[in-house]
Amino acid sequence: MRAFRISSAATPATAAIWRHIRSWLNDNSTLPKSKYKNAGFIRRTPGACLKWSAGEVCKLSALRRTRTSVITGAGVTIILLTTLTREAHSLMSAARLGVALAALALSLALSCGAYAASPAVFSPQRVEGGELRYVEGIPVAVLSGSPEAMGRQHAELFGAAAKPALALPKRFAKEYGLEAFFPFIAQAGRGLVAQAPQRHQRELQSIAKHTGFGDAEIVVANTLLELRRVGCSSIIVEPPRSAAGGPLLGRNFDFLTLGELHRYSVVTVYRPEGLHAFAAVGFPGLVGVLSGMNDAGLALATLDVEASADGSRRFNPAGVPLAFVFRRILEECDNADEAEALLRSVKATTWMNLAVCDRHGGAVFEITPDNVARRDDQDHLLFCTNHFRAEGLTVGETCRRYDVLQQIPAGKPIDVAAVQARLDAANQGELTLQTMIFEPRELALHLALGEPPTSDDPLVRLELRDLFASPAAPR
Repeated sequence: MRAFRISSAATPATAAIWRHIRSWLNDNSTLPKSKYKNAGFIRRTPGACLKWSAGEVCKLSALRRTRTSVITGAGVTIILLTTLTREAHSLMSAARLGVALAALALSLALSCGAYAASPAVFSPQRVEGGELRYVEGIPVAVLSGSPEAMGRQHAELFGAAAKPALALPKRFAKEYGLEAFFPFIAQAGRGLVAQAPQRHQRELQSIAKHTGFGDAEIVVANTLLELRRVGCSSIIVEPPRSAAGGPLLGRNFDFLTLGELHRYSVVTVYRPEGLHAFAAVGFPGLVGVLSGMNDAGLALATLDVEASADGSRRFNPAGVPLAFVFRRILEECDNADEAEALLRSVKATTWMNLAVCDRHGGAVFEITPDNVARRDDQDHLLFCTNHFRAEGLTVGETCRRYDVLQQIPAGKPIDVAAVQARLDAANQGELTLQTMIFEPRELALHLALGEPPTSDDPLVRLELRDLFASPAAPR
C-alpha cells in the first residue's frame, strides 16, 4: 500500500484543477451526477485509479486492488491508496506535468483577451468599423472589413482590458516548473498557425501589432484544440421533431476555467469582406471558431475526442489547425454538405467531432488526420459527446453524458427548453462555462454565460440576423 499526495496552495488555478478532477471522476465512474459548486471529497468505486499523461486530462484506468481515493478541495490534495502496478508508477510520475500543461495552455488563452464580463472593467465602446455592446448582459463585439481592419478592431475593443493578464502564461509556467519549456510550446503554435489561411494569419498579425502582445501568447491561444483537450455535449433536433418548426443545435462548452475563464466569454460577430458574416461564441484573442453560426443558417460546435480505432496519429503537425478550418466553414459554406466537402479537402491536425446543423438538419463529422466519417440522424435526433461512434473509428467507449442526452421523451415535439434540460442533465459542473442553442432558420442564438455550470441559467435570445446586417459602427 502506498499513498500519493499532490498538494499546493489554494489558488484559483489549483482550485480549478480540483474541480476538473472531481467532474471528470463523476463523468467516468458510477458516482451520481452533481453540479459540485462546493469543495468536498469523493470516494470512488474499487478498481479504478486516476491515469495521467502529459498534456491530457485525467482518465480512469483499472488498477489492481484500488481501495479508495480521497480528494480534498482545500488546496487541491489528491490521495490515492492502491497497490501499484508498474504502469501506475509511470502514470503518477507524469501527474505534475499533466496538470501543469493543462493549466498553461488555458492560461495562454486568457492572456490574449482577459477581461471581466462587467461594464465596469470592460466598457461598451465604438471604434472605426466595429463596436462592443451588451445585450441583456451578454457582451457582443462586432468586427467588419479586411483581416487587418478586424484585427485592429479586435485589439481596440479587447486590448486594454487584456493587459493585466499578459504575465499569466509565464507565471503558470514558472509555478509548475515549465518556464524553460514556454518557448518550445510557442514555437509549436507558430508552426501550426503558419498552415492556417493567409487571411487569418493577417488578422492575428494585426491583433499583435495593435495590442503590443507577443506573438507567443496569441499563436498558442489559437491552437488550443491541438494543445488542450475540450469536453462538451451537443444535441441536434431536426425539423420533424422540433416544436420550433426548424432544426435546433444545442451545446455545452466544457473547459477547465482555472476559476477565471468563464468571466471572459464573449460573442464576436464577424462581417468579413466577400465572405459570410458569422457569430462565434468564444473568448477575446481567439480568431478560430469553437462554436458559431453564419448568416446562411449554418451552425457548428466542436467536441474533443480521446481515442480512435483508425490507427491515425493523435497529432499531425502538418495539418491545418482545426479552429481555423471551422472558421472557414462558417465563412465559405451554406450547408452541412458543403461543410463536409471542405473538411475532406484539408488535412486535420488531431481527432475531433464537429456537430453541424443547417436550415434543414444536421450531421456529426468524426475527424482524424486520416479520415472523415459522417453520422446522420436517427429518428431525427443526433447526439454527440467526446467519443467516435462511426464504424472504423469507434473504440467502443461508453459515456454517461451521451446516455443522458438521449433521454428525450418519445413522441413529443422538442423545444428550446427541452434541449436545455438535456444539456443541464449532462453538464460537467465547474467545467460547463457556456450553454447555447442555435436556431438556424431563425438566425437566433439562445445563450447562457457566467458562473459554471451555465446549463440551468436563463438563456438570452440573441437575434443574429440583426447583428449580421448592422452597419459598421462609426468612430
